[in-house]
Order: sequence, then structure tokens, then C-alpha cells
Amino acid sequence: MKIAFLNIYNGKVERGAEVFVSAMEKELSSSHKVDIFQTRSLPVVSHTTLFYHFLVFIFSLRVFPKLHAGKYDWIIPVNGGLQALLVRIIRYFTKSKILISGHAGVGKDDLWNIVFGNPDIFVALSPYAASWAKKLRNGKKVEYIPNGIDTDLFIPQGPKYPLHMSHPIILCVSALDTYKRIDRLIYAVSFLPKANLVLVGNGPRKKELIAQGKKLLGTRFIYIEHLSHSELPSLYRSASVFSLPSRESEAFGLVYLEALACNIPVVAPDDENRRAIIGKAGLYADPENKKEYARVLQQAISYDFRTKPRKQAEKFSWSKIAKKYNKVMISSQ
Repeated sequence: MKIAFLNIYNGKVERGAEVFVSAMEKELSSSHKVDIFQTRSLPVVSHTTLFYHFLVFIFSLRVFPKLHAGKYDWIIPVNGGLQALLVRIIRYFTKSKILISGHAGVGKDDLWNIVFGNPDIFVALSPYAASWAKKLRNGKKVEYIPNGIDTDLFIPQGPKYPLHMSHPIILCVSALDTYKRIDRLIYAVSFLPKANLVLVGNGPRKKELIAQGKKLLGTRFIYIEHLSHSELPSLYRSASVFSLPSRESEAFGLVYLEALACNIPVVAPDDENRRAIIGKAGLYADPENKKEYARVLQQAISYDFRTKPRKQAEKFSWSKIAKKYNKVMISSQ
């Protein structure tokens, strides 16, 4: 098969979508012809801005002739919005098939992708998103395929990031958006006088969350704005527990797998999506109940999970995930 991925910032940033495209290209290229279309000249801007959607439109227009001439069996547009609509137009002329993977999660972005992109296959990253998408697709194909993890990069063995603080260390790697509910984690850690919190990420709530962390935790709080993808394993290995209390609308939560692959247990909200990822390699709590959240964090710190986290992550290796994509595309040819 000939497969084309469209992802505007591939090779320029290291977010979940970029990791997905690069990993899929690596795994699928041994059996198929895989091309990645990405920008070299357009600036990197936040995906929450209107300017981002304009840039995606310009980028997609630029690659339109190549997609039309390439005679691809499958086109996989990653950026959504007008890109999905343009690819649908290409399909009309080339008879290529479209696969859209729901990296945006339940909400207006993937609603647009489903309704206006009208893909031949929509891949939901969580059980909740799959149920939601099936109601919109009216019998058209929806597949549940979770995201994957590089189990060769994220490993328990190796150097640890120099945090210069004592254990227990609770780690959170996240975009600093409201729906991530990082403020609940900071409050919960404030009930654990011996625990330290390391927060990594950037976003619109950065200043507010840093101020909250310093106020409630003092020297027990460290903020790191950015680490490269290759540096992250050493950071996970430095932690005692990982926690991210985001809402159920979270598309997937790749950071859970990154922590588990380094054999770090996880504390997460108790819902179907998180249980599908974490299984018995962590504990579950209601982030809205700060004292309960703190109690479960302490339980995770004290409990010996042995190798359960690593074994759980191995179920999501990119080689296994790519085989699932390969299977659904071949069966839909």
C-alpha cells in the first residue's frame, strides 16, 4: 500500500501527534510505501489559535497537488479542521481512502473530523471516544486503537534526571490547560508533608500554577518548562509516582504509558479510559476530593508494584499498535 501522512509540524515539535506519525512511519515502512508531508517554512504556533488553523489550511493546499498525483491508497490527515475537508475533496478525484485518528478527543474538533472529513475509518484512542464516535458515524467504520509507546526509549534502566530533591517525588508531565486539573494535584500534594512535586509543561495556566505550587509547597515544588523527548525517560526514572488528573475528555494520555514503561506507577482519575491504559499498574482517585486524592497518592508511594507498570506498558508497544492499523487498512481495501 501507499500511505500518506499529513502533519504540519512533524520534525519541528515533539507532541503526541508527531510521536504518533514518526512511530507509524517507522513501523509501517517495512511493508508499505509511507510518505510524510510536513512544513519546512511555516511558523510553529499554538494549536488553540485561529492562526494555527489558517496555517494548516495553507500547508494542506500546498500538498494538495502531490496528494492528487501520488495515487495513495490511504491518506491520514493529522491536523483536522479544513485539512480533513480538503483531503475529502482529494478522495473524490483519486479514490484514495481516508483514515482519521482521533487525537483531539471527544469534542468539537473530532466532531468536525467525523462529520466534514467523513473518513473511511475513524480510529478512536479510548473506549469512551469509540462509543461517542459510533453514535455519530451511523454504521460507518469506527475502530478503537490506543496510542503506543516506544518501549526501547522509555525503559526502567538508565540515568536519572538530577532533581536534587528527596523522595518521594510525584511527577506530572502535561500541557498546562484547565481541563488537565493540575491545581487539584498541587492541592493534594499539599496534604503530604514529606512529598515533593515536579511539574513539567507549558500552557495558558503556567503562571497561575507556578504561583500555586510555590505558595502551597514552597521548596517541595519544582517547575520545568520543557524537556526533549529523549530526556523524558531519565525524568520518569527519577520519580516515585506519576499522576495526571485530567478530565475524561482527554484524548488518550500518552504520558501515562511513558511513566509505566519506565516502571513508575500511576495515580489517575477512575474512569473507563484510564483503566484501559493503566490496568493494575496504578491506583485511581477522584481529583475533586483533595484528601482522597492525597490518600491514594500516599498509597501508591508506599505500595510495591514490582514490574506491573512495565508489563502493562509493553501491551502498547508501537509495533503492536502499528499491526492493528495495518490490519484495519488492509481489511478495508
